[in-house]
Amino acid sequence: MEWADSDPLAQTFYPNYFRWFDMGTHKLLEAVGEPYDDLIEKRNIAGLPLVDAQASFRGRCRWTDHIEVESFISSFGTKSFTVSHNIWNEGAIAVEGKEVRIWGLFDPNDDTKLMAGEIPEDFKKLLGER
Repeated sequence: MEWADSDPLAQTFYPNYFRWFDMGTHKLLEAVGEPYDDLIEKRNIAGLPLVDAQASFRGRCRWTDHIEVESFISSFGTKSFTVSHNIWNEGAIAVEGKEVRIWGLFDPNDDTKLMAGEIPEDFKKLLGER
């Protein structure tokens, strides 16, 4: 965590947690060999847009703290999946969060609109669906 991530009280400015959640999702995709940009091109999708994001604050993080972001897939649906995030500070969970993302496709009738498509089984397996 850096000074620019904090508010005047030297605590993390809350929007940064959501930025770190997004970074965690991108790192998760990279770790399984599907970097976000490659995923879009290779699978011909519009992206993995967020449809819901939540955070529960359990402790505080200050600008001098060394935090760790843990991200994992906690559930899959047919057209959406949930990425859960834990932000650890000194061995304790400071923030729990989640993002619900869809398998984003362009609407075939209007390419300015997105729609949720069915998530391919190989993608689910790659990210750990059992």
